[in-house]
Amino acid sequence: MSQTGLPMSSIDSPTNKARPKLPAKPRVSGSTVDTATTAWVKKAEQLSEAFALKYKVVVKATERQISASFEIGCFHALLQYYELYGYEAKPANLIDGKYRYLTTPSGNPSNFSHVALRGADGDFELRQQVRIESHVDPNICFTPDLVVLAKNATVSAKVRPDFAGGKRPFFKVSSVDVVAAHECKSTNPFPELLVSFIGMLVTAHEWYPTGGRVTLTSGPGHMAPTLFVGGTAKSLHLKMIGAMQKCYGMNIVCGLHEGTWDLKSADNRLIWGGMPVPTALGVPQVP
Repeated sequence: MSQTGLPMSSIDSPTNKARPKLPAKPRVSGSTVDTATTAWVKKAEQLSEAFALKYKVVVKATERQISASFEIGCFHALLQYYELYGYEAKPANLIDGKYRYLTTPSGNPSNFSHVALRGADGDFELRQQVRIESHVDPNICFTPDLVVLAKNATVSAKVRPDFAGGKRPFFKVSSVDVVAAHECKSTNPFPELLVSFIGMLVTAHEWYPTGGRVTLTSGPGHMAPTLFVGGTAKSLHLKMIGAMQKCYGMNIVCGLHEGTWDLKSADNRLIWGGMPVPTALGVPQVP
C-alpha cells in the first residue's frame, strides 16, 4: 500500500517507553483537526506497541505510513484474533533483532519479517504484501495486503523481461498454499468496493469454492478471507454485507476507523486440512 517498512521509529528495548510511532499527523481543515483520523491511527500505533512489548522485539516502520498504518493496524488486529482463538504466535525472520513490516509489493519477502502461527490444524505464516500466482491462470498475479500461508510455502523469485524491465526478481507464491488472503481499505464502504473483493476470493484461493483444503467451523479457526474497511457501513450496505458473507463465506469488517479494531463480527472461520468444503461455500444459488 505504501513504502517498504523502515526507518519510521524504533523501540530500543521492550521496556523503552517510546512507541513505534505510526505517522499520526491528523488532517487539518482550517483550524479543525480530523479527530477521527487521529483516533484510529493512535489505536493502530498502540497495537504495534503492544506487539513489540509482548514479543520483546524492536519494531521498525517507515515515515511515510499514513496509508500503511491502516494495513498495519489490520495486521495486528488479525494477529490478536488468532491469539483469541488459541493459535500460538511468534515473530519470525527478524532482521538484526528488529521486526520489519513489508508494505509494498516490490519488496523481497525474505528481507522482511512475518509471524509464525501454530494451531490445532497446523503451522502457518501471517505475512504482508506477498504476490499470489492464481491457480485459475499463471498470468493472474496480484498482491493482497495480508495473507496467511501454509508453513514453508515456497516464495519463488524469477527475473522476467516483462517485469521491471528484467531488473528485479518477480516474487510470488502459489494460491495452492494460501489459507486466506485479506485486503485493507482505509475508505468508506460502497457497493462496488464490496463486490470487487469477490475477484480476490476466487483467484487467490485454490480451495474456493469446491476445493478440499478447508472446512467451515463455528469454533476456533482461521478468519475466512476478509475485506477490512475503515469507514462505517449504513443500513443498506449492511444488508449487502450480510448477504455476501452468507453467500460467499467471506467476511467484510467495517468501522475500523472508529478505533476499536474489533474483529468479533467476522463470523466465517476456516479449518485448514483435507476436509471437503461445505455447500455453504459453493457457488451461490440464484433465486
